[in-house]
Amino acid sequence: MQIVLISDGPLPLDSPVRKLPFFFPSRLIDMDKVSPDTVGDAKLALVELLEATNAGLTALKASWNSIATIPVICLVSHKVRREVIQASALGNTETLERDAPFALLLKRVKTLVETDILEALPRNTPTQTAEAYNKSNSFLESLCFSTVEGAKVRINLMNESAEEMLTALTKDGLSCWLNAVGTHHSATYCHSLQVAGLAGMLAKHLGWSEEDCKEVIAGGLVHDVGKTRIPLTILDKPGKLTKEERDIVDRHPMFGRDILKSRLEVSPDIKRMAIQHHEFLDGSGYPNRLKADRIIPKVRLITVCDIFAALTEERTYKESMPTRTALSVLKDMGPKLDQKMVANLAEMLFGRAFGGVSRQAPAA
Repeated sequence: MQIVLISDGPLPLDSPVRKLPFFFPSRLIDMDKVSPDTVGDAKLALVELLEATNAGLTALKASWNSIATIPVICLVSHKVRREVIQASALGNTETLERDAPFALLLKRVKTLVETDILEALPRNTPTQTAEAYNKSNSFLESLCFSTVEGAKVRINLMNESAEEMLTALTKDGLSCWLNAVGTHHSATYCHSLQVAGLAGMLAKHLGWSEEDCKEVIAGGLVHDVGKTRIPLTILDKPGKLTKEERDIVDRHPMFGRDILKSRLEVSPDIKRMAIQHHEFLDGSGYPNRLKADRIIPKVRLITVCDIFAALTEERTYKESMPTRTALSVLKDMGPKLDQKMVANLAEMLFGRAFGGVSRQAPAA
């Protein structure tokens, strides 16, 4: 863990602190719960003083020694004298304006906690895979930043990431890629990286052109962009979601549509992959209940890879499903999925005998 995010109760909706866990391993703790156990080995404490109560601040001061040895940033509005006084009363802290551009907060935090994500990779990770992983992570960070700041998507970085990933998959194989991305601290990033790798390898297995392979890799990286608008208390919840929380998560394709619709630099097919990857061929999916003739092969491929990745990923609330079991689940979904894609995925992972009879691959 790199950062502890401290607030008096739930983080206010308009706090920029909500965006930081997309960039750094973070933990949110209440002011009255600060202790050596909750702070752990964090490298930075960020205190949100918006709506902080006297009781919360009193509790924080009582346990101040728990964070006194690491840098502390207080988010304040310098127009609100009470917050400035509260920050000063805490002692040796740095203050940042809450309404300042998020880029300034991000830059300052990076200066204080910058680490090399490559350090967590398995020792035997090939150089090409490590470089592709690093580049793809940089793109995902830029994508998240462009989303929260309303900036353009860095298409050149996206294309470079897709090209390097395809080279790594071709040279080092899928297993190396999945072992590398499994070390990522963010479940959301890890999932997107896994889907991208699976999609690129499956498209290559299907004999698609290099350009189509790279585009489905890019689509895998971008497909969950709508989740940047879901509160992380829901997105990274360790337990089962409530119905209300599940309804919010299920809206992420529509959030993705809202994010991407005005970004002309993103190709139409990548937008389709972000918006339609939960559609099913029988019309039972969401958000628009599209049927087979309206769902292009690239979207069908991303859907299969997305479900497979979700089933085989390990989370705090569930164990990883074995590959063969996950493939059986995909087969049992029958007409909801493109079963030719499922058979080719099985063949790619285990060989022709498991994948079933050879079928003509759908063109991209």
